[in-house]
Amino acid sequence: MEIDCTPKGIAAERVCVLYWKQGWRPAVYESGRRNGGNMVTFLEGHFVFFALAVSFLLLSIVCRFLTGMRLKKLIRDAAKLSATENILLKQCRLKFQSCYELNGGVVNTGVFVEKFIQGIRLGRFSLRFWEMAAGQFLLLSVLADGLGACIGIAAGESSGDVLPFYLLAVVSLFACFSAAGIIDTAGKREILKTTLEDFLENRMAVRLDGVKKDKVCLEEQEKKISPAVSAAGEAGRESEAEKDELEKLLREFLA
Repeated sequence: MEIDCTPKGIAAERVCVLYWKQGWRPAVYESGRRNGGNMVTFLEGHFVFFALAVSFLLLSIVCRFLTGMRLKKLIRDAAKLSATENILLKQCRLKFQSCYELNGGVVNTGVFVEKFIQGIRLGRFSLRFWEMAAGQFLLLSVLADGLGACIGIAAGESSGDVLPFYLLAVVSLFACFSAAGIIDTAGKREILKTTLEDFLENRMAVRLDGVKKDKVCLEEQEKKISPAVSAAGEAGRESEAEKDELEKLLREFLA
């Protein structure tokens, strides 16, 4: 196919040669500019920044979904905390039991649960880190859109030519805020906190109090029974001694 690369002045010739050396098609690009531009032409000239913006947007949404899925699984397992197989929740239950016994039944359940939630991790990082990473990726996406638009305008393009960058920035903000509203990390965190506090304070603490009372009762009963048991043991030892003496007397009499 013959490419229309007729120069209209020195500036047009330089632009044409530049596009040709980079492997693009100047005639298609110029016709696209004259007709208002198209997406293929836009991607040919701004692929790097557009790809970066889309990648950062997807990473932001993925971080939010991972955090939401982690909290959702914990909420589902916390509903059956007494028989759960979740290692993290088992550790929470055992740690609360140890603190309750060491402090004599005095534990600030709200603070305990809040510290536990802050220590929840996804991989090597806490949930707070992933939430912050989602926000940072969103800012990087918008920054890539802005840089792409500024570089295009500096190269002589019009606002209409870099319009996809503006549209992508708006779509990025809308998509991230929508994902945040749908996932509702703050709401899930509050549900998990309420569920754990209810179990630990209204069930676990009552159960531990009952166990403690049972231990006290058993100790009192052992104290009451131990004198009688010791007296019975002494009586048994005396009867055995008398029996031995009778056997000796019988043997001597028969002899």
